[in-house]
Parts: sequence; C-alpha cells; structure tokens
Amino acid sequence: MRRLRAARGLSQEALAHECGINRTYLSGVERSERNVSIDNIARIAKGLRVPVTALFQD
Repeated sequence: MRRLRAARGLSQEALAHECGINRTYLSGVERSERNVSIDNIARIAKGLRVPVTALFQD
C-alpha cells in the first residue's frame, strides 16, 4: 500500500482524506499495526484507484 501511495504522489493525509478514513488509522494499516476490515480495504483501493487485488500483490 505504501508503494502504491508513494507512486501516486499522495501523502498519508491526502490518501486518508480521499478514502474518508482517519490518517492515524491509515498509518497503522501501512505499518501492519492494525487489522483492517474488508470495507476499509475497498475504500483504500478506491482512494488509490486500483483494484482491491492490487493491495495483496507482493
């Protein structure tokens, strides 16, 4: 997720705003400190403008 966000030139704050989620939550997800629901995975993928499957590719 971090690589996709950086490749699009988005800050955590900008992506969080785009997704409608809290920046600190997004930061925790990026660092694998938070469990993320499928709903939030879909929101993040939409904010990054990628299919959900892109978030699971290595």
